[in-house]
Amino acid sequence: MLLEESAADGQGIDEVLGDDIEGFCAALAGGEGARNHRDRWREQLNRNVARKLGRLT
Repeated sequence: MLLEESAADGQGIDEVLGDDIEGFCAALAGGEGARNHRDRWREQLNRNVARKLGRLT
Protein backbone atom coordinates (compact mmCIF):
# COMPACT_ATOMS: atom_id res chain seq x y z
CA MET A 1 0.00 0.00 0.00
CA LEU A 2 2.87 2.39 0.71
CA LEU A 3 4.22 2.01 -2.80
CA GLU A 4 0.76 2.37 -4.33
CA GLU A 5 0.06 5.55 -2.36
CA SER A 6 3.44 6.97 -3.21
CA ALA A 7 2.99 6.22 -6.91
CA ALA A 8 -0.44 7.84 -6.85
CA ASP A 9 1.20 10.95 -5.37
CA GLY A 10 3.76 10.96 -8.16
CA GLN A 11 6.68 9.89 -5.99
CA GLY A 12 9.36 7.71 -7.49
CA ILE A 13 10.56 4.49 -5.93
CA ASP A 14 13.84 6.16 -4.96
CA GLU A 15 11.98 8.81 -2.97
CA VAL A 16 10.08 6.18 -1.03
CA LEU A 17 12.76 3.57 -0.42
CA GLY A 18 15.82 5.76 -0.42
CA ASP A 19 19.10 4.07 -1.11
CA ASP A 20 18.63 1.24 1.39
CA ILE A 21 16.93 -1.48 -0.63
CA GLU A 22 18.45 -4.14 1.61
CA GLY A 23 16.87 -2.50 4.65
CA PHE A 24 13.54 -2.32 2.87
CA CYS A 25 13.65 -6.06 2.16
CA ALA A 26 14.68 -6.81 5.75
CA ALA A 27 11.76 -4.80 7.07
CA LEU A 28 9.30 -6.61 4.82
CA ALA A 29 10.65 -9.92 6.03
CA GLY A 30 10.68 -8.74 9.65
CA GLY A 31 14.43 -9.02 9.90
CA GLU A 32 17.10 -7.04 11.67
CA GLY A 33 16.69 -3.30 11.38
CA ALA A 34 13.01 -3.61 10.55
CA ARG A 35 11.80 -1.27 13.28
CA ASN A 36 13.71 1.73 11.96
CA HIS A 37 12.51 1.23 8.42
CA ARG A 38 8.94 0.58 9.45
CA ASP A 39 8.96 3.77 11.46
CA ARG A 40 10.19 5.73 8.46
CA TRP A 41 7.54 4.18 6.19
CA ARG A 42 4.84 4.81 8.78
CA GLU A 43 5.83 8.46 8.93
CA GLN A 44 5.76 8.68 5.13
CA LEU A 45 2.33 7.08 5.01
CA ASN A 46 1.03 9.40 7.71
CA ARG A 47 2.31 12.42 5.77
CA ASN A 48 0.63 11.17 2.59
CA VAL A 49 -2.68 10.58 4.37
CA ALA A 50 -2.52 13.98 6.09
CA ARG A 51 -1.78 15.65 2.76
CA LYS A 52 -4.74 13.92 1.13
CA LEU A 53 -7.06 14.77 4.00
CA GLY A 54 -5.93 18.36 3.75
CA ARG A 55 -7.01 18.40 0.12
CA LEU A 56 -10.48 17.16 1.05
CA THR A 57 -11.22 19.90 3.57
